[in-house]
Amino acid sequence: MDDKGIPYAPDLITDKENTLLLIWNHGSGQDTKTDKCKKKPKFGYTWDGAVSPAILQFHNKQIKNLEIKIFRLCSGVKGMSGKEQDEILNLIKKGKKIDNYSELKQQKRQNIIINEVEKFIEKGFYNIVIGGYSAGGWASLNLMSRYPDKFKGAIAFNPAFAGPKQEWNKALPNWGFFREEQINQLKKTDTLNALVFVHKNDEFETPETLSFLYNFNEINMIDYSELKATDCTWADVNKTMPKEAGHAIPQSSCFVEYENQNEFILNYLKSIF
Repeated sequence: MDDKGIPYAPDLITDKENTLLLIWNHGSGQDTKTDKCKKKPKFGYTWDGAVSPAILQFHNKQIKNLEIKIFRLCSGVKGMSGKEQDEILNLIKKGKKIDNYSELKQQKRQNIIINEVEKFIEKGFYNIVIGGYSAGGWASLNLMSRYPDKFKGAIAFNPAFAGPKQEWNKALPNWGFFREEQINQLKKTDTLNALVFVHKNDEFETPETLSFLYNFNEINMIDYSELKATDCTWADVNKTMPKEAGHAIPQSSCFVEYENQNEFILNYLKSIF
């Protein structure tokens, strides 16, 4: 993807040795549905699989002797059926143990992502940074923890995957269970070289619910709650976001301005290369 979010063929990248490949992963909706990932999404339309503008601006930028290229990875899968989700919910309410279950969309996506990464490595791309927004950010952190030899680092904007926190924490304990399983996977290592952006007005995950991340070595946590959603506009309409829309901020130009003022991403990339 170029700086306008327009796709181009990866074959046009000829100098692989001097390329910093940033593999970006979109957010997700319900497990029973395939996520939207339009071939040519409009600028900032993260709900259609668009790359966050704060990432797109790094297209063709130089980090030392490396030129940044951005690859958007569309997963295109559904996850667990609604029927099985209900069955697990009932088992949890009855206090019964969950021994096994079908793969969640999050798990399927992680498998797809790592397979694509392997293909890039086989083609000669070795300077790879994985990243993503929302569920794509969660997947990036999980894969970074499991395959640290394949990535130079990870970037996550508002990582989440289990739905609104009021649901996984109370109404839908099955998703609280799935979330805890994912966290336990992350905790199998004590080191996580990643840059993570979190916001207190995010309805899915907050700095508090993600506080376990602070325990990892090499983690870089950015609490950007000082950037108010009410100071940002939606990507599709020139309308101010409501106060509670912290999860949506990465689609907005205000987040680009915030990054350019603080250079969190730029400095992180410089630190790992």
